[in-house]
Amino acid sequence: KHTLSKLYIEDIKSHDVASFRDNLVAKGKAANTVRLYLAIISHLFTVAKTEWGFDLVDNPALRIRRPKLPPSSDRRLSDEEIKLICEHTQSLYLANAIKIAVYTGMRLSEIIFLNWKMIDLDNHFIKLSFTKNNESRIIPLSEKALLVINTISKDNQRLFPINPHAISVTFRKACIRAGIKNASFHTLRHEAISRLFEKGLNPMEVSAISGHKSMQVLKRYTHIKTTYLLEKINAK
Repeated sequence: KHTLSKLYIEDIKSHDVASFRDNLVAKGKAANTVRLYLAIISHLFTVAKTEWGFDLVDNPALRIRRPKLPPSSDRRLSDEEIKLICEHTQSLYLANAIKIAVYTGMRLSEIIFLNWKMIDLDNHFIKLSFTKNNESRIIPLSEKALLVINTISKDNQRLFPINPHAISVTFRKACIRAGIKNASFHTLRHEAISRLFEKGLNPMEVSAISGHKSMQVLKRYTHIKTTYLLEKINAK
């Protein structure tokens, strides 16, 4: 849709890519999203040069400044805070969605579009066929996760017949009522991933559950409590 796509590849200059970047920023795209778009453009030029015969074409995306990533949030949610949020919601679905998020580390969109066909209760896992990374993955279900799932009505094909935006809004409202600050539904994913590491899972095991393909991105989601580290250090 951008005018950049109307240009011949040999005519694209660095100022064209910079304009595309600035347009994405003006639309409110997150820094990491903009960086991913620029990576796609850069890859296009790499393929053009190595496989399509554009030997003399320069890669203008390499000279473009990338937006700086914001500092990762170190916000953790305690069990007491999670309990308070669940108690202060007026939604029929939020409490169970919160618990699934904490026990599985799933993204909000993955939770909301979860249906019963994806869940194998006998073998204790969820199979996600379509994810943010366009790759399927298997999510093991802990005993706590299974207990929550077994309380959910099977009257609907989906576990949570509501849209992601509605859940985000009800989460914020519940936080306000409960007096919980600086938290969003996405904070639950940070919490879940940090807890997986605190349980002793290694980075490859955690990424298999969370769906992260980059260890650097996974690190941004992880904030292990100092008390946990002290326990490991002092263990005999």
